[in-house]
Amino acid sequence: MTRSLVATLLVALLAVPLARVTGQAPIGAPAADSTRLPAALFVTWDGDPTTTVSIDWHLHAGTDLPTIAVRGPGLRGWRTVTGEPVVFPHSTRHVRRARITGLRPGATYRVRVADRTYTYRTMPARLDAPIVFAEGGDTQPDDATFGATNRMVARHDVAFALIGGDLAYSNGDPRLVAREERWFETVSRTLVTDQGRLIPVIAGIGNHEVFGARDTSAAFAEMIARTGVRVGDATYYRALHAHARERQHGVIDVGDYLSLVLLNTGHTMPIAGEQTEWLRTTLASRRAVPHLFPVYHVPGFPSVRAYAASNSAAVRAHWVPLFEEAGVRAAFEHHDHAYKRTMPIRAGRPDTSGVTYLGDGAWGAGPRPIGRDHQGEAQWYLHRTASTRHAIIVTLDRNSAHFAARDTTGAVIDSVRVPRRAGDVAPAASRAGRQ
Repeated sequence: MTRSLVATLLVALLAVPLARVTGQAPIGAPAADSTRLPAALFVTWDGDPTTTVSIDWHLHAGTDLPTIAVRGPGLRGWRTVTGEPVVFPHSTRHVRRARITGLRPGATYRVRVADRTYTYRTMPARLDAPIVFAEGGDTQPDDATFGATNRMVARHDVAFALIGGDLAYSNGDPRLVAREERWFETVSRTLVTDQGRLIPVIAGIGNHEVFGARDTSAAFAEMIARTGVRVGDATYYRALHAHARERQHGVIDVGDYLSLVLLNTGHTMPIAGEQTEWLRTTLASRRAVPHLFPVYHVPGFPSVRAYAASNSAAVRAHWVPLFEEAGVRAAFEHHDHAYKRTMPIRAGRPDTSGVTYLGDGAWGAGPRPIGRDHQGEAQWYLHRTASTRHAIIVTLDRNSAHFAARDTTGAVIDSVRVPRRAGDVAPAASRAGRQ
């Protein structure tokens, strides 16, 4: 073989997206040169998803990789980006975080991390073509469960993954830090397309993100004193998800067509009071957004647990009337480890103009049997149910949202099309007044 032919073959090999190179260890796997390879790579949103992206790279103890590089539309060559240090609580690992701004909407960028090159796609500013994303919750950290659903999701080329709490099941506990490490490793291996495109993850908060105190032993007290962990704190969630704030609730606006309202069902703040008033204002200022989805952990309309459970009752009492008033057409619920779709509900009754509640969180967690009332019947509001792991593949267009619940093989277990909210799309200038 001539030298020129060898050189040609090497150039062709390097042009292949690195996520597809056979035999190359994915991020998260042990590497011979750990100084060049992060333990995990995590992409999320912390700002306008049409022009901004937040990228974390998790590093092994004793190693560092201060910068990554980005190349694409509007940039002259490769832009070197320095990652700010972020503490990985209770871990020997540490994190670098880069918030990259000034990108173009609906554009594809190359992202170089150490000796790996991926791509990333910003969200479009307008809904000129259908957009697909994945939604679910209750993931667990392991490849066999969480990873199986991730791979199915990645095959559908989704724009992003929206997860409604209960991620690594670490409970904010220093003794369970390996679960957090493994969760991010699993994301790195499995939430990337075959073409090497990184899929951003937007995660809400659930009960398993929060540290509790049921142990009264001396060893437990010593551990709290030694680590400084606080009961009721979402230690890992606050540190490792760039969009998380002190309140652990917020809203993400995508262009003029989509708003994701992340809520906190009593995990680090009450449902009633300040959060409900914030929700009232947030929904009122987005009445013209055609696709607006509340996302939260504990379901108001559970498929497994008791309908009268306190947090479920609080969701129905404080939030559901606001959803109905604002014309919300669909809301995502989780926590129960099953699949459910309710009939459209308004004022506590079936109503075609009401809200459809979808969930109930079995992305990676073990499925549970559907609950029954005291007469042995499924609850009145349940239209479709299944005890299976799944994610919901959501397709948005100008007029509607289509929801297809798929199991880990990609088989459809349920599907429904829901019309968009009434009203005109808000002009871009009006978004400045949103809170």
